[in-house]
Formats: sequence, C-alpha cells, structure tokens
Amino acid sequence: MSKLRSLLAGTVLAGAVVAGVAAAPAQAATTNVSTASSYTKHWFEGYSGYGRGESSGHRSYYKGFYYAANGRYYFDVDVWDRDRDRENTYVDFWYHDDRGWHQGRRLVTGGHGTFRFSYSARGGFDGYKFRIGEGRVGHYDWSDYGRRSW
Repeated sequence: MSKLRSLLAGTVLAGAVVAGVAAAPAQAATTNVSTASSYTKHWFEGYSGYGRGESSGHRSYYKGFYYAANGRYYFDVDVWDRDRDRENTYVDFWYHDDRGWHQGRRLVTGGHGTFRFSYSARGGFDGYKFRIGEGRVGHYDWSDYGRRSW
C-alpha cells in the first residue's frame, strides 16, 4: 500500500510541476500584451447636415479616436466626402484649455482623408470639439459640434 501511495504522490507532484512550467510562458505572454496596450482609445464620429436634396448616404462623415500617452493627447481621424459634388469636406477641430476655446486644425478632403495629430496635455488642455461641413469657402453646411471633455 505504501508503494501505491508513493507512486500516486509522485505522479501528482510531477503533474503539478509540468502544469506550472506550461503556465509560465502563457502568463508571461499575457503580461506583455497588457503592457503593450496600456492606453485606452476613446471613439467619436459625426455627420454633416442634409443639403441640396442629398440623401443620408451622401452626407459627409468623420470618425476617429483619441488616447492619452506620455503627456500628450493623440488623435486619429478619418474623413469621407461621399456626395461627389466637387466641393470639399471640412472638419474643424477646436480644443479647450485654461484660456478658452482655440481652433486647432481644419481637416480638408475631397474624397477620403486620414489625419493624425497630437496636443500637449500641459496648459490645462481639458476638452475638444469637432464639426463637419461641406461646400465652398464662406458657404459651408456646418453640422453641430460634437464635444468631449474630461
């Protein structure tokens, strides 16, 4: 009986060691994956208004995300001008800090554009807003602002 117990105890111990060795690489891989994506993406999007008999499928559109890392806010925005009327689509980006609202960027495309930019988190940067419009200079069909603050 003691030989059977010893054999059973040895088998259980060997199984535990093998399981621990097998789990170590998997645990290390999980740790590396979570470290690589330590920031959180925050998504946003918006559409232009209707104009000149357009359907909803012809409205201009933007979508993107931002994330904070290393003392900066990073923005990645895609813009589509979908009505093919030879007028550009404009997306205005405004940011807010301790001194108020400031126009940061105007993104322009006649088809599809991808825009990436960043701002320092210093100076009280605490929010932003986007709006989209299309048309000719001075005659834009602006949407309402999409706002985000933190």
